[in-house]
Amino acid sequence: MEKKKEKGILWFIKGIVILILLGVVVYETVMICKDQEEYHISEEEYDEIRETYVKGDASIGLDDEDRETSYPDLQVDFDELREVNSDFIAWLYFPAVDVSYPVVKEQSIDQYLYLTFEGVHNKAGCIFMDVLSHEDFSGPSDMIFGHNMKNGSMFGSLKAIYKKGGEDLIADNPHIYIYTRDKVIEYNIFAYYTTAADSYSYTEVTSDDEYDDYISYIKRSTMVDFPEGLSLEERPALLTLSTCAGQAGSGRRFVVHTYKNHEWEMKK
Repeated sequence: MEKKKEKGILWFIKGIVILILLGVVVYETVMICKDQEEYHISEEEYDEIRETYVKGDASIGLDDEDRETSYPDLQVDFDELREVNSDFIAWLYFPAVDVSYPVVKEQSIDQYLYLTFEGVHNKAGCIFMDVLSHEDFSGPSDMIFGHNMKNGSMFGSLKAIYKKGGEDLIADNPHIYIYTRDKVIEYNIFAYYTTAADSYSYTEVTSDDEYDDYISYIKRSTMVDFPEGLSLEERPALLTLSTCAGQAGSGRRFVVHTYKNHEWEMKK
């Protein structure tokens, strides 16, 4: 009798465990489906934004012999985009990893972490400049953030840089373009690495000494050598792209540091 009772308790415990495991599977499946739906919604939104508000052929200007007089021919409708979102400040185009998105300036910390450009709550969020940076890209060290999405959208494609062959990818095309209402800025990549969310990578640079200290830190941290012949003694403006790295919640980040190489008046 005692053995039957023990077996009954054992089967009861097994049943509870199975139900818990089934519950976990169902929950994970629902969350995956929800994530996929959000990915799809955000992709549709940003695809529509590109089709509606950005014209031209980005390949024009990339192969010109004299790069100092040429930039990819993207024509961005700033007035209409500001109507959609008054925090819109620029268009970011990073051809090497196929990144092309509107950039907003957050008015409060993490404002756009889970808000799309059109204000929809979504895990994809928006590509945004942090509150301490200069929205006209005039700061000594400005910073832009974006999610590392599993489907490669937003800054998800940045992972290609630190994977096998990434160094060659950047060597062939190290340029990042920022389109504002009045100008186009070309930044060149000179360093990248993984770091902690609270590392010195995110320090605010406000003086020449801080700038020099920041460059020294980047030299110690970078996964690749600085480009041959590069001198930052004149302290060109820096732009850093940042995204998550590793497992969610790990606190790891991947940063790409660039310096201002050229600036043109916007073609009318």
